[in-house]
Amino acid sequence: MIRSLLQAVLFTSLCPLLVAQQSSQVASTTAAEQSAAPAQQATNASQSSAGSERNLAIKNARTIHILSETDFLTVSTLDRALMMQKDWEKLGLNIVSNPCGADLELQVNRVVFTHIHTYILTDKVTGIVLASGRVRALDGVVASGPMAEQIVKILSAARLQASPAGSDRGL
Repeated sequence: MIRSLLQAVLFTSLCPLLVAQQSSQVASTTAAEQSAAPAQQATNASQSSAGSERNLAIKNARTIHILSETDFLTVSTLDRALMMQKDWEKLGLNIVSNPCGADLELQVNRVVFTHIHTYILTDKVTGIVLASGRVRALDGVVASGPMAEQIVKILSAARLQASPAGSDRGL
């Protein structure tokens, strides 16, 4: 009985506070929504400039260094898989073994106790992450093919210009 009486007293004393807090939250939410429109436009503009900055970093790169943090996917395995991709020659990138002279760094790893192989492509000068992804495969040899395909696709999108429609057609 004392418990129910205590609950009733707390409810009646706290109920006006909760109602007042909810109405102030509603008022602040509408004000925040009104001020969020210019902020969202600024965010969209900064995201597009960040995307163009990433593409510019990929376009200007001439060398790439591969760093493997796992024994399951070696540097030479991924190196071979990248070179076997059909668009690799068109990219004009050279794979170097010296990390100091590279423009881009491709860091590969394998999540512990899983079959998930991950990669992160970063700009060495600025440290900006340009791309990342993952491949699920039993071992590094199997994972290197799809991983190389994803990486070349990302690099091709930024480095290779799409030919204008109809430019290869005759008169």
